[in-house]
Amino acid sequence: MPRMLSLMYKSMWIFFIQFTFCLADSQSPLFKLNDVETGMLLVADDREGYYYEIPKLKTDVKIKIDGMIASATVDQMFTNDGDIPIEAIYVFPLPEEAAVYEMQMLIGNRLIESEVKEKVEAKKIYTKAKKEGKRASLAEQQRPNIFTNSVANIMPGDTLIVRLKYVDYVRYDNGIFSLRFPSVVGPRYIPGEIVTGYSGSGWSYDTDQVEDASRITPPILPPGAETVNSVSLTVELNAGLEIESVQSITHAVDLEKTGTGRRIISLSKGVDIPNRDFVLEYSIKEGKEPKAALFSTHKGNDNYFMLMAVPNTGESDTDRLPKEMIYIIDISGSMKGASIRQAKSSLQTAISQLNEMDHFNIIAFDDSYHTFSAQTVKADKDNKQIAYMFIRNLEAQGGTEMLPALKEGMRQAQSSSAVSMIFLMTDGSVGNETRILQAIKNKLGNARLFPIGIGSAPNSFLLRKAAEQGRGTFTYISSPGEVESKMMTLLKKIESPVLTNIHLSVDGEVDMVPKSIPDLFKGEPLLIFGKTADLNGKEVTLTGRTQDGIISLQLPILVDDGKENPAISTLWARKKIGGLMNDFRLGERSLKKDIVDLAIEHHLITKFTSCVAVENLIVNPRHDLASLAIPVDLPQGWDYNAVFGNPNAYKMKMASLSEDEIELKQKRMKLPQTATSYPLQFILGILLIALSEVLTRFFFRREK
Repeated sequence: MPRMLSLMYKSMWIFFIQFTFCLADSQSPLFKLNDVETGMLLVADDREGYYYEIPKLKTDVKIKIDGMIASATVDQMFTNDGDIPIEAIYVFPLPEEAAVYEMQMLIGNRLIESEVKEKVEAKKIYTKAKKEGKRASLAEQQRPNIFTNSVANIMPGDTLIVRLKYVDYVRYDNGIFSLRFPSVVGPRYIPGEIVTGYSGSGWSYDTDQVEDASRITPPILPPGAETVNSVSLTVELNAGLEIESVQSITHAVDLEKTGTGRRIISLSKGVDIPNRDFVLEYSIKEGKEPKAALFSTHKGNDNYFMLMAVPNTGESDTDRLPKEMIYIIDISGSMKGASIRQAKSSLQTAISQLNEMDHFNIIAFDDSYHTFSAQTVKADKDNKQIAYMFIRNLEAQGGTEMLPALKEGMRQAQSSSAVSMIFLMTDGSVGNETRILQAIKNKLGNARLFPIGIGSAPNSFLLRKAAEQGRGTFTYISSPGEVESKMMTLLKKIESPVLTNIHLSVDGEVDMVPKSIPDLFKGEPLLIFGKTADLNGKEVTLTGRTQDGIISLQLPILVDDGKENPAISTLWARKKIGGLMNDFRLGERSLKKDIVDLAIEHHLITKFTSCVAVENLIVNPRHDLASLAIPVDLPQGWDYNAVFGNPNAYKMKMASLSEDEIELKQKRMKLPQTATSYPLQFILGILLIALSEVLTRFFFRREK
């Protein structure tokens, strides 16, 4: 028995030693915090005390503009400086109407092409490759302007590139061509109650109103954290006509003239922080603006075309009609800072242009909404002065309950016989886009909706779709210096004759998108995509109604020297899918098969199809893998505390969360503190070893 006790205490001594080392090891980070280098960003693992280094991400963007078509290549370079294999998950934006048609994975000098598959099948292929230890990448669309790249088995020391290619068209409005490239997904307000399941890697739970909330809310770098992200961007511009001016209203750029109508535009700093949209604007020599242009291409037995026309509706001598203006202004936390100042300035400019024939009201919303008046009031001098005081007292805070405020605005718009117009001033940072668009479709009536995107990274998908659904036009204000000019341009549009009930007739059978042409304001282009068997000898006639009555215009067609542009068929397919998705969101669920078939035929990433690429080589036979969501930067001009309340509670998220749930959610993206409990654990271990030695000696003596 004494010998057994001796052996037991010897075993206890060995156990205490092992326990001490295990305790120290289990609580020490993969990187000792005292040895962390400048620029290293760690993220907490589910096990307390474990931290992984976030992979560095560099994005390189190259855009080529040829006439009205923009072709882009986006390289995302993931670098693993850590000591273990990782899976990187990155949520990022692209232009809301871009057609993403290709994804490639570059590993050293090897290029792995992707396949377009139905979303579920693509996910299965990716998951299988990940488990087998193969490098793989999966590109998915969450929203038309929000995508996710998942990259598996990035080995220590690897730099792996995911290359995306897309085509888009250049916007034209009142003599100005514009191109916008978004670089960050701003935090979204997520309403609703939490539902079972957690489908993504974001900071939000999924809810009954936003079922994919966790897939559109990438973790946000808190104040003081050094970014791991950078972006470089170059635009090769071939306008096809002599250029008058080129500028970026958002970034400092360098310009290089390479010929008539040609420029190379690049960021002056070379690289920048991806925390705001890049906007490029240019104009051509006066008198040479396009009146109509037809761009075409062949694919198989079909011809595809893009028609851009600016019909001259002439000046109207008709007396100005009285208007009812309802201004809905976002004063939520995401608008704090530069955004709310721009919105308030825009609102004051709009009201100052009203005359006494007009009526107006203001609806401000955050967690709830409050109105300037119960109903619209006459735009006389006294009411304007009171309104200016109301506007000055608005402060940005709280959540973004846009839908109730919008419904109230649409209700008020039905109460008058005047021409009702709703101005919606917001950054659009909400996750329940579908419900908002459904409400506009069902409740707007004869009113017109004019969304005004505010700030450095607005939700352009929601705002552009809202304008389309609301038969209005979308205006984007990115800086305080643009407020007056952009608002005056918008106000002139709504004063000019509006072309409604538009019909475009083309000889022969044409699959045209959009099928229903939105109202056209003076200075805006009519943009139509079509597929037909033959383009030769086609005649195009535009009819519509103005305040002066019915007009009919023969549009001159200028074919671009007969050039073929393969992007046109891709853009047609993207626009066609966009129209089908509009109907799908409104309940036409049977359209899913048509969308999938069209996407696979044209190799497009959509809500229901994804791109997957797999390297046929096992590089991680042990299969140990840390899955890391790459944090993104807060959009420029946003106030972190106004959006999230504080680092331990996300204020934008209004779904009911307990304190324990909030704490659990924070572990998805938690930075380490400046010290650990390692010294205490070490001392405890020494004491345990000493105690075990004393006990062993005591029993050794008794045994003798």
